[in-house]
Amino acid sequence: MRVVALFALYIIIISITAAAVTTTNTSLLNSTQIQNYANKIPSPPSGLFQEILSYIAEAYNWLVGLIQNILQSTLLKQDPSLASTYANIIAWLIPLTALYILLTVLEVARRFIGYIIAAGWIFLIVVMLLAH
Repeated sequence: MRVVALFALYIIIISITAAAVTTTNTSLLNSTQIQNYANKIPSPPSGLFQEILSYIAEAYNWLVGLIQNILQSTLLKQDPSLASTYANIIAWLIPLTALYILLTVLEVARRFIGYIIAAGWIFLIVVMLLAH
């Protein structure tokens, strides 16, 4: 299965590299054009960071309230006062768990992209040597 996937990537990269070598493109951006485009980007509003933090705090408080209501109505019917403590702990663990899962997925994607980049450079060098 891995061999088939790598072979398919090999074919794709070879065809892209061959197409790039055979075509001439004069519409590439130079550094002056990039600087001109960068100067046209407006600066962010002055209170943007505080506004983002207030949205994050509002979302956190909403999540704590939601978890607290769920705990009070299900697991902690006997002692609903504990729901606030557990809701805060759970509200901290949820984004940390999501971040951990995201970083795990990104690590797998990083390796996969690394293989594609390495194969692309190798194929580019081979095509350049063969074209020369």
